[in-house]
Amino acid sequence: MAVRIRLRRVGRKKQPSYRIVVTESENPRGGAYLDTLGFYNPRGNPAELRIDLVKVDEWIERGASMSETTDSWVRKAGRGGTSELKVSSTTPAPAADPAE
Repeated sequence: MAVRIRLRRVGRKKQPSYRIVVTESENPRGGAYLDTLGFYNPRGNPAELRIDLVKVDEWIERGASMSETTDSWVRKAGRGGTSELKVSSTTPAPAADPAE
């Protein structure tokens, strides 16, 4: 089975929010998943997107593929986002130089 990074809809009726998850490609949209990589809340002003880029890279190295939407959002998170989207991402902090 193929592993895929895609969206999982959560929230109440007519009030959606989405989790970015890793799941088997044949599982349903709201079905079981392997790992959570972030979330997207379109109802905020501005909409909020949080992605753990380190985990995304780890899953891609393991052979996971991304849906078109998650691929677009990961690229936005990597460059800092746009004005209509509040983007934050988790990246490793640079190591301190021991010579200082």
